[in-house]
Amino acid sequence: MIHRNRVIPMRRQILLSVIGALLVAALFAVAGCTAQHPPPPPAPTPPVTLPPVSLPAATPSAACGFTSCHGLDLACTASPPQVCTQEYQVGDKCRKYARCDAGCSLVTDPQFASCKACAQQCEIKAAGDPIAATNCEEQCL
Repeated sequence: MIHRNRVIPMRRQILLSVIGALLVAALFAVAGCTAQHPPPPPAPTPPVTLPPVSLPAATPSAACGFTSCHGLDLACTASPPQVCTQEYQVGDKCRKYARCDAGCSLVTDPQFASCKACAQQCEIKAAGDPIAATNCEEQCL
């Protein structure tokens, strides 16, 4: 077996080296142009300052409030419930006409008595149907 050593002329060798280098450079250029960079992070938003929350008229003092969250059986206590459910009960509409004073006594506006009587009549007429009772109560005061 005879091996032939093939000699590549120097000019050709330089030409092939230059072409190879250009191909590698072109590949890097194309790869750099098509690379996807992540978007810059969004600018931080300034903190939102909320206005102070005022207590509802039913609880002018944090030390005194209604004993219950819902309904018409109102009384004042020095330790009112801290958390109430979002449910609605007949009579809740009338609670806006009552409050606890600084001495933790129940105070009712003149509208409370008529609203309470109307709401109680709605419960009687509805005969256990909470939707009918609520619809009726909408007509009270």
